Amino acid sequence: MSAPQRSNVLMVIPNYGFGGAQRVFSQLVNSLSEQYNLIEVVFNTDDPDVYHAQVEKISLSIWGGTNLFTKSVNFLRRCWKLNKLKHKYQSEVTISHLEGANYVNMLSFGPGKKILCVHGSKVAEDSNRKGIIKWIENKILIPILFNRADKVITVSHGIAHELTRFFNTRDSKIQVIQNGIDVEAVERLAAEEIPHRHKHIFNRRVVLFSGRLAPQKNPLSLIDIFKESSLQVDYNLLIVGDGPLKQPMQRKCDQLEIEYYDAEMGGSSDARVIFLGFQTNPFRYLKHSTLFIMPSNFEGFPLAPCEALVCTIPIIATDCPTGTREILAPDTPHTNKELLEPEFAKYGVLMPLLRGVNYNQNVDLWSKTIVRMITDKNLAESYRIHAKERSTELSEAVFIYNWKELIKSVLA
Repeated sequence: MSAPQRSNVLMVIPNYGFGGAQRVFSQLVNSLSEQYNLIEVVFNTDDPDVYHAQVEKISLSIWGGTNLFTKSVNFLRRCWKLNKLKHKYQSEVTISHLEGANYVNMLSFGPGKKILCVHGSKVAEDSNRKGIIKWIENKILIPILFNRADKVITVSHGIAHELTRFFNTRDSKIQVIQNGIDVEAVERLAAEEIPHRHKHIFNRRVVLFSGRLAPQKNPLSLIDIFKESSLQVDYNLLIVGDGPLKQPMQRKCDQLEIEYYDAEMGGSSDARVIFLGFQTNPFRYLKHSTLFIMPSNFEGFPLAPCEALVCTIPIIATDCPTGTREILAPDTPHTNKELLEPEFAKYGVLMPLLRGVNYNQNVDLWSKTIVRMITDKNLAESYRIHAKERSTELSEAVFIYNWKELIKSVLA
């Protein structure tokens, strides 16, 4: 007796790279491929396929364009090509991740159900989307297309709240599936030894940032915070990640007369700000750090603080839109008000955003909080104890189960 034929599922994302959405995408592809015939579709291959999934891969080989006309033409070409793929594979469901892929999924028509996955805030200031493009998305594409999808998945309750409040997406269309962490894998990687050439970093206490050095993550503020807090307590600021703001961060170090070390370019081994670059295993550094810090302007449901919880590291993070509060203070209500003072929540410290007229004042608040977290051993230990408890609630198993149940219900 032959095995039943597996359903064809197209998984679409605009680009590869180092982002959290790309990581979740690959995680989902690998897990769903055990049950479905997965075909991975990307708009182009400019960025490296960092989180390589073992499935068939197709690039549309269509780039974004340099102006509104070429962007519009290439957008329509993407829709046409994805339509052809839907017909070729007779896909029963197409799951798209991130804005560009979600719009192309909806406007490519073709057979099968359509599931859209939204990873980021729709109302936060996004430097990548401005002017007429953002107006078209917010006033036309999201309000019309999202209500025509079979399901809209958001990675946080905050994003779901935004879609219903600001874009009139029907509650019946939305389901929240929070990102999950492979706890055992993180623990295994965290146990690996730190390379000998980097061990000197931990001769001091270490405050670690891990993420893409891009405007969303607001990494430039780290240098200001370090400048002020390092006058009161001795520690190293370890920056794990790469991106377009790396050089501006280093220029800011020069302006503030802060000595730094760049793993690619070199520098003094005794420098207290260390740019380590992208690491395939950041967890071995995280495990030995004193504190994890995340000054993001906005998020979806960030993986980095979840991984810090697995490594039982105390966390300081902005109470930004969205996701962070759901991780560190899950029992508190969602609010649209900006935090004005540090909130010592159950699983970490939520902090005011670092922007606008209160920037300098909030840098001072962050600096004082870092000093307290480093010097108050009882407070830090209480967060370490609670971290383990919270990390088990954010497991990959729950994340994958929810996605499988969703697809099953959509295909029923």
